[in-house]
Amino acid sequence: MKKFDRINIFKSNSGDLKNFTDNLGSLNLESSYYLLILAGRYKAGKTRFLKKLKEKIGEFETINLRDVISSDEEASYKNIDEMFKYIGETEKNIYFQNGDCLAGEYTGYTNSSVRYATPQEKYLLKKIIGSERFYVIELADTENIDKTLERIAQTAIIFDEADSFFGKLFWKLRQITVNGHTFTNKRMRPVEG
Repeated sequence: MKKFDRINIFKSNSGDLKNFTDNLGSLNLESSYYLLILAGRYKAGKTRFLKKLKEKIGEFETINLRDVISSDEEASYKNIDEMFKYIGETEKNIYFQNGDCLAGEYTGYTNSSVRYATPQEKYLLKKIIGSERFYVIELADTENIDKTLERIAQTAIIFDEADSFFGKLFWKLRQITVNGHTFTNKRMRPVEG
């Protein structure tokens, strides 16, 4: 797993995660934003955590980033602007699904694990920084926490495996691959032109 320097990192099965969740209710979003990343392929763990999070800070407006982000930069910028108009001033908690579509990939290598922030990601993060809301970006692949996202987010929670014995056993069996590293989501590639 990558080493993170700038954000607080919790494993989903960490005892410190409960303390973190308990303190979220006291966040003051009057002068800033808060960005939380939920990364990893353990969906059941993310769902349970999100339920606890809703109990602490309230409901979330859910937005699927695949409906907003495309390989066309200008169209993505327009969609992001429209999304923030739609959110308005009343929604304080935003949950972005499928955040993996924000990450770019270096395509010169068959199984590259190097990610970079796309212009679309940078534009979205600029909008996030300029608001006073609680944001959650859900990623299926922890490798998609690029340096730009790492600088902007305050916290990341890694959901990389199940909690129970049988869950862990089943999880490990599902992780066996023959051909090396592959990413769970297709990435945007630059528009040629």
